Amino acid sequence: PQLQEHKCNVPSPACQAPSAFPAELRPPKFCQEQAGTTQRQDANGYAERDSSRDICAFCHKAVGPREPTVEAMRKQYHADCFTCRTCHRLLAGQRYYQKDGRPTCDACYQATLEKCAKCQGLITERIIRALGKSYHPGCFSCAACGRAIGAESFAVDERDEVYCVADFYRKYAAVCSACEHPIIPHKDKDTYKIECLGRSFHESCYRCESCGTALSPEPTENGCYPLGDHLLCKSCHVHRRNESSC
Repeated sequence: PQLQEHKCNVPSPACQAPSAFPAELRPPKFCQEQAGTTQRQDANGYAERDSSRDICAFCHKAVGPREPTVEAMRKQYHADCFTCRTCHRLLAGQRYYQKDGRPTCDACYQATLEKCAKCQGLITERIIRALGKSYHPGCFSCAACGRAIGAESFAVDERDEVYCVADFYRKYAAVCSACEHPIIPHKDKDTYKIECLGRSFHESCYRCESCGTALSPEPTENGCYPLGDHLLCKSCHVHRRNESSC
């Protein structure tokens, strides 16, 4: 989020708040399974097969009645054909992962995982992508309160530290010189900070110090006509100058 600024015609330094970025929240794409051998066996101890299914799903060749087989991913394979599609390690009886319909061994699967930008640990479950980086959901948290931000809006300061919107404003929002309250949005409505004479004001607090007339932040007839350190409307400015010249 940004603090939107209105300025009067008196020069003063601007205060630019970091932008909010929505933060975007994604689920994992891989399904962990266990590859196992067939359970049914014939009288000689070899796996029985349905003649309609005794074709290897990898090489598309017939599986002999006496060849050991692997059933995984709802298909049947030669034991030597069911391998990691990256490193070609045999997977019969081993734990594997299914990636895009292809079996992958544990080591190759781990090598595909992204690392969390905060803790540097592998992200094996849900992932948060923000600021061009990847995070564990629990690691993408507010630097002030520690609460996980999730899919909420957030803000980043000049040191690239992430804050929930509420804590960002509590830490960085300017304080109104008139009412001494922070200048922050309320009920999803934008608020405006007016700067004049090196001080900040709510739009509703930006008034003539003498008569209380609301001042325009624009350099118009209804704008601020400062005199010394005082914010005055045009009429009160003229009146005070005339008094001081007497």
